[in-house]
Amino acid sequence: MNFIDEEELEMQKMKSKKMKKMIIILIILLVVLCIIAISLIVYRVYHPVNITTYIDGVRVSDFDTILDFQTDENGQTQIYVPIRDFATYLNSINEEFEYESYKGDYEPKTEDDSKCYVIRQGYEVAVYSENSKDIYKLNLQDGSEDYIECNIDKDVFSSNGKLYASVDGIEQGYNVYFSYDEAKKVITIYTLDYLISTHTAALEGVTIGDYGEMTIDGNYSNWKSLFDGLLVVEASTGGYGIIKTDDYTSFVLEPQYDNIEFIPDSSTFLVESDGKIGLFSEEGKRKIDLIYDNLTLMSRGSNLYVVENEGQFGVVDENGNIIVYPEYEDVGIDVGGFSYNGVKNGYILLDKLIPVQQEGKWAFFDTKGNMISNGFIYENIGCQTNKGNNTYSLLEIPDYNVIVVGDDLGKYSFMDISGNDTILPFVFDAIYIKLSSGDTSYWMTYNNQEYEVLQYLK
Repeated sequence: MNFIDEEELEMQKMKSKKMKKMIIILIILLVVLCIIAISLIVYRVYHPVNITTYIDGVRVSDFDTILDFQTDENGQTQIYVPIRDFATYLNSINEEFEYESYKGDYEPKTEDDSKCYVIRQGYEVAVYSENSKDIYKLNLQDGSEDYIECNIDKDVFSSNGKLYASVDGIEQGYNVYFSYDEAKKVITIYTLDYLISTHTAALEGVTIGDYGEMTIDGNYSNWKSLFDGLLVVEASTGGYGIIKTDDYTSFVLEPQYDNIEFIPDSSTFLVESDGKIGLFSEEGKRKIDLIYDNLTLMSRGSNLYVVENEGQFGVVDENGNIIVYPEYEDVGIDVGGFSYNGVKNGYILLDKLIPVQQEGKWAFFDTKGNMISNGFIYENIGCQTNKGNNTYSLLEIPDYNVIVVGDDLGKYSFMDISGNDTILPFVFDAIYIKLSSGDTSYWMTYNNQEYEVLQYLK
């Protein structure tokens, strides 16, 4: 009996050992499975399959499905966004944005598939063109007809009937911050309005010295200085100044000025005091003294400004050096009538010629201040014509570096960028653009006969 009891006891011990082994094995398996599950979760968090998009903190569905992802020569992911579709997503998170988008040009309205424009009602218009790195923006708040030229990093291109822009093109056209965390597959977009509201809330109750509380200036154009890390503010004691976005307690410019206007093209500030205007850099350095009645940037990259004093106009550079003395009736022409010609800037034509008016006549200076025309001899710059449907006024033909000029007898010809106006005689009654089946051609009339311009310019 003792022998049998010992044998059973031994068998029970063996069973107990096997059970313990099984339990240990199960525990190990469960631990391994948990580790695998946690690893998968962590991997999915840091290596997600789908891209998540947030606009102003709001999660937006399917935004990534409209994007064009490409890999550049350095192996970096490049994102391109369908320009017009982006407006729809912004409107979806804030109905007050009121973005509208159309194909063609803004002025004059066209159905050109190679262009499109986006309007934020009451604020501004952004015009994009295929195969171009230039965006032209029009401020709708100040009633100006002068376009601001923005240069972006990559050409706009067409795909599947839509125009696409790079992230930089979207940021500048729509005034947004756009980032992509490729590891986490998260796109984050902040609108200018959202960023300003964040800083407005942060500034509440903040006082600086004897100037009191600061409020952000309500001018939409001035808001854009935020992308340069700066804010135009108004002190409760009166006066405008500039502070940094990362340090509200110190000034770039103290709030002692009557008005401040940000110039996005050059990241500079027009500053007004006692009715006179000067120019300051983003570091607060005075570049042009406050001695002029008005200052206007002539074009992006030119670093030249039209100045006005007591009704007389001239040109200075960004450091206040005089290029054209302010002693003339006007500088620059109104290009509104030549919008079909694609001219957005009337201050510097063909990137070289500055039109200057005196006693009703026009002359041309180059960007160094040298007069290149033979005095003030032109009655008209460009030919305004109304010859019927599909016929448009002509100012310049960029491919040939010529502009249209008219004499006091009402006759027209061409002048090149060297000042030579003897390319053709001054006998033409009109010079204009014709549009036929989407193709542009140039024509001129003499004694009621039409002649094709390029045959003679060649």
